Amino acid sequence: MNIVEPILFQARHDPPAPAMCAPGTALGIVSYARLARFIHSVGHRAVRLAIAPGQVVAINVNDHIFHAALALGFMHIGAATVSIGASLPPGLRVDVIITDTPEAFGNARKAKVVAVDLSWMSGKGVPVDERHVYRGNGNAICRIALTSGSTGEAKAVGFTHNNQLARLARYNHVFGNAFPQYSRFFSDYGLGSSGGFRHLLYVLSRGGTMFFPGASPMDTLQTFALYKVQGLIASPGGLSGFLTFYDANSDFRCGFDIILSAGSPLPDSLSQRVRARMCSNLIFYYGTTETSTIASAPAHALAGAAGAVGYVTPDVSVQIVDENGTSLPAGKGGAVRVRTPVNVLGYLDGLAENQTSFRDGYFDTGDIGYLTDENMLVITGRKKEVLNLGGDKVSPRIIEDALTGFYGVREAAAFAVPTAAGIDEVWALVVPVDTLDEAALQKHCRQTLAQTHVPARVISVVELPRNANGKIDRQRLEEVVGTLSSNGRA
Repeated sequence: MNIVEPILFQARHDPPAPAMCAPGTALGIVSYARLARFIHSVGHRAVRLAIAPGQVVAINVNDHIFHAALALGFMHIGAATVSIGASLPPGLRVDVIITDTPEAFGNARKAKVVAVDLSWMSGKGVPVDERHVYRGNGNAICRIALTSGSTGEAKAVGFTHNNQLARLARYNHVFGNAFPQYSRFFSDYGLGSSGGFRHLLYVLSRGGTMFFPGASPMDTLQTFALYKVQGLIASPGGLSGFLTFYDANSDFRCGFDIILSAGSPLPDSLSQRVRARMCSNLIFYYGTTETSTIASAPAHALAGAAGAVGYVTPDVSVQIVDENGTSLPAGKGGAVRVRTPVNVLGYLDGLAENQTSFRDGYFDTGDIGYLTDENMLVITGRKKEVLNLGGDKVSPRIIEDALTGFYGVREAAAFAVPTAAGIDEVWALVVPVDTLDEAALQKHCRQTLAQTHVPARVISVVELPRNANGKIDRQRLEEVVGTLSSNGRA
């Protein structure tokens, strides 16, 4: 089945129902009938541009609703879409770039650059001729996502229509029994992330409403109450931002029935504050672009268990292996390998990585962790994130857990900076709850961590640098410090 067909089916069932909303933006709120017209209008444009099934269309458009409609329109006629920033991803073959800033793509390799504006959304709503609609067996690629690249170069992952449909079907159980009951969600994830786009597909294929950031933070927050938005989907970094607002504006009531969070570790202190101020029904989940959701649990079940990310879902096989690939028993730490029924088989642009990351049907997540006797997965670090402090190796997450265990720290990111002697020492960026008592924090770290792991510098920031998947962008941590230093703030 074509992944777009369930959405067009909802447009026939309830045409006036709201499909997407971005308050205060050019398109504002869009009904299912209007969304169907958008999809058909884009399809007609694609046919006139001779965009053929199997071609890769990169979309660089800022408006969330416009961007989503473009992606759905191209996917309906059989093209594969990928959401990009202001540059082309290295190594990925792209046939056409659709952008509202064509001047940014003067060096577009061999790709054709097409300028778009909202006139693309106008049209009579006549469906594209049936011969142009993708009607294959579902094994053609319809969507491409870039992995986070948080510790290296991002890789391209291709999803077929069937794979996306199978991933959507898992939503009925992987987040618990309450999640499928709700239909109005706000997503903090960008459309460029695999999860962000799949959340959109899930909501629209069920006839629900997806809410995006509005023209201003106040527009967005007022929409939550006005439209009775039931669910929030956000990274821990996003949750921290919302919590900061609600803490500063006590008159605002948070009315979410459920919150889903993933993308980076969820500090205990943040989890407790979110459940107390925003919503007690907080679900944390762990997954990868390559495998989809691997484990999940209510946040209260993870409290006090450092690194715990959830119970392994029923259709997933997790192996913890040593350096020789030998499976380890519960409680023993090693590399985390995963097989799910919706694994992709490899990257589109990485033959070397395919040989090392995908073996025997399993994907090597790059994480280090262990399983408990209750089949709870605990992540203790990443292979490529290990800090080498003069020969003493440590995962930054151990240091970050210690920092966020301090009452005044909401989020933290630890990294290594060389001293004048060339030996790495620990520095950390922290997002404080309020004014940070640095002396008390240092005392807490000395009591909690080994001496070589105590941060030599702790720098307060408003937010941590993150990628489209909500993960800490560790490649940019030193860059943030450099920017602060140049401004006289570090």
